Amino acid sequence: MLSGSEIRRLIAAGRLVIEPFDPELVRENGIDLRIGDEVAVLLNNPTPLDPDRLRETDLREYYKVTKLDSSFVLQPYMKVLVSTLEYVKMPDDVAGLIELRSTFARLGLSIPPTVIDAGFEGQITLEVHGGAFPVVLKRGARFAHVVFFRVEGEPVPYRGRYQGQRGVTLPR
Repeated sequence: MLSGSEIRRLIAAGRLVIEPFDPELVRENGIDLRIGDEVAVLLNNPTPLDPDRLRETDLREYYKVTKLDSSFVLQPYMKVLVSTLEYVKMPDDVAGLIELRSTFARLGLSIPPTVIDAGFEGQITLEVHGGAFPVVLKRGARFAHVVFFRVEGEPVPYRGRYQGQRGVTLPR
């Protein structure tokens, strides 16, 4: 796991890019990410989604994407996708693991484990699960925490279909 000082060194050298960057986001052994300006509510649709046929599917029947001007109330047990405010560009030899900041976890929220592959660049789309009571999600709030790891061996940089994504990105 990379220390905060090693993360600052990578940023200063231009190898790790976080935009917009705020030095306060760098923590002891990671970086905090803030909530961006889009949210997608997962709708209750009984029609099964086939991952092999996403290009033929009207995803507006499964997700409602809206701009997040200031805040959004996550209702109990609701699931949403949020984008990070930050655009991240990873070095080819560093990967990241994202977890919810403990304040939000203590409010009952959760996110599935999310990996940022070495070589990935874009805003991060996170799935957020609501807890037992409503919680306000505010644009710009420090919400998630990324820890970084060096990739052992010959790196294979990410070149997948989510490269360069901006805002909430639905399944492709």
